[in-house]
Amino acid sequence: MIIKFKPVLLEKVWGGKNLMKRYESDLKNIGEVWGISAHETYSTKIVNTEYAGYDLRRLYLEHREVFGELDLDEFPILFKVIDAADDLSVQVHPTDDYALKYENSNGKDECWYILETHSDNTEIIIGHNAKNKEELVEMIRSNKFDELINKFSIKPHDYFYIPSGKVHAICKDTTLLEVSQSSNVTYRLYDYNRLDNGKLRDLHIEQSINVITVPDSKLERVHNQKYFDYEIIKNTGKFKYQAHRYGDYFYLISGKGVINQELVEAGDFFMVSSFDDYMFDGDFSYARVRIN
Repeated sequence: MIIKFKPVLLEKVWGGKNLMKRYESDLKNIGEVWGISAHETYSTKIVNTEYAGYDLRRLYLEHREVFGELDLDEFPILFKVIDAADDLSVQVHPTDDYALKYENSNGKDECWYILETHSDNTEIIIGHNAKNKEELVEMIRSNKFDELINKFSIKPHDYFYIPSGKVHAICKDTTLLEVSQSSNVTYRLYDYNRLDNGKLRDLHIEQSINVITVPDSKLERVHNQKYFDYEIIKNTGKFKYQAHRYGDYFYLISGKGVINQELVEAGDFFMVSSFDDYMFDGDFSYARVRIN
């Protein structure tokens, strides 16, 4: 069964215009597109099959057979496309243990695939320079963020794995695909003293200090398969597959084609249910995720 989703579009203070051509919207900007989500905050709607009108959360809770009887209380993954016209806050996500104890949530490991950069010197923030916890706390409390954070130049098709506990931030002129654990817990460490509706956004300094990994200056460019497998695949012609026991999950990066009888094009999010056979036909590239 091929199940297509209608994404949830969100306006953000740092959001851009680059996704307007792909997703119709009356918003002033589109900062985030939640494409495959069963999270209680935003759950994506199903637009085809006998389940049209359901959202993914309802489908997961009521029809676990579609997902190979996956034995987890919550659907575990989340797909987003993020478009940043301005810098996002410098932030960190908690581990599973910390998030369960203090937030009643999963933690959040995530990964980024760079779709587009919109300037010649686009950067990203990953990791920090503190050698130990004492130095980390001193730099944070003294507002020495230029010294603390690591910035790296990026280009389209770059890939980064961001485990929980790693300081990170998407910077301006970046459009990327983010796949993560299904969690909406983010601790803001620094936000450039930016105003949102006339007010400073909340920071989470103590929580951030509690969960930041120290030391942690390295980039991780190889996917960690702890929670899900992740591949970027180029399709040219016809190829037949069988879905994983818990289903296959997709974002079409570029091009267009047909999966069984369903037309798909760049920007589409969809899944194939447990162990079902499917045929890809066309010239396109896509991200495929399988739950571990």
